[in-house]
Amino acid sequence: MLLAAALALAADPVALRREMEAEAGWALVETKTVPDVGPVAVRHKQVLGEDCLEGSITAPLDPDALLTAAVDVEGQPKWSSWSLPAAQRLTTGATSFDYYQLLDNPSPVADRFWFVHATAGTEGTARIFRWDQIDAAARYPAALAELQSRFPGAVSTRTNLGDWTFRPGAAGTLIRYRICTDAGGNIPRWVGEIAARSTLPANVGDFVKEVRRRAGAL
Repeated sequence: MLLAAALALAADPVALRREMEAEAGWALVETKTVPDVGPVAVRHKQVLGEDCLEGSITAPLDPDALLTAAVDVEGQPKWSSWSLPAAQRLTTGATSFDYYQLLDNPSPVADRFWFVHATAGTEGTARIFRWDQIDAAARYPAALAELQSRFPGAVSTRTNLGDWTFRPGAAGTLIRYRICTDAGGNIPRWVGEIAARSTLPANVGDFVKEVRRRAGAL
């Protein structure tokens, strides 16, 4: 059971992240207005056979407050439009830690989970929160077994890496969310990409609303 659910990492995750972070190749897909938030620009880039997506918006929000909310991975189920019945830190570092989350999908689509290593910090004036998928079966077999016992039939995403970047400027803070993901299992890649593209603006909007709520602006 554990071997069947073991993480199937991208062939070269280091190269995948390097190419995802390169600006060349990103193409605008659409700009979608999220109610009470504003226009979210959605871009797409295919990297080493993986589909990567980006959502961005500029808002008058403090970059440190944005980073604090991004790091709060266990709090995300309280405000996300996604149904995330499981979210847990596995290590306790403030700026470098491991965690998992599980997405509850409507039947007959299987639930999806991901175990990742996250880092948070600054680069110049920007604040950045990154995550990279890790091998749960090798590093956290007990946590993986417990998660699978609670959610029978759940499967691991084949690929999941990305980041939040918060870059302050004269017009406000540029909020950028990037993710390269493949749901794996029995979902065709093109179906997963369409689903991710349709939900990505809402994900960014949820995040902006949560930071406003924490600041007392909602």
